[in-house]
Amino acid sequence: MKKLLLVVVSLLIVILSIIAIYFNSDNYIKNQEWKYADGAHIGDWLNKTSLTIKDGMIYTPGGKAKILFCYGKGLIIKNSDTGQNGTYINKS
Repeated sequence: MKKLLLVVVSLLIVILSIIAIYFNSDNYIKNQEWKYADGAHIGDWLNKTSLTIKDGMIYTPGGKAKILFCYGKGLIIKNSDTGQNGTYINKS
């Protein structure tokens, strides 16, 4: 029974890790529609025509920010100039 539980938990950890890696990939973030929600602001609406992603940084006409974490429906950034965190909501 312990071996089965260990296998199930390990499989669950692997699956969740793959999902987290996918949600935080440049390709996923770039191909979504992001609307400003709170905190640091680098644009009201971010999409593939208004942003560029390189080395974990988002570049927009409104500024640049480091990608802290994306969990599918939300994107957390840190403004490079102010150091303030901001949140964007996925509208895709």
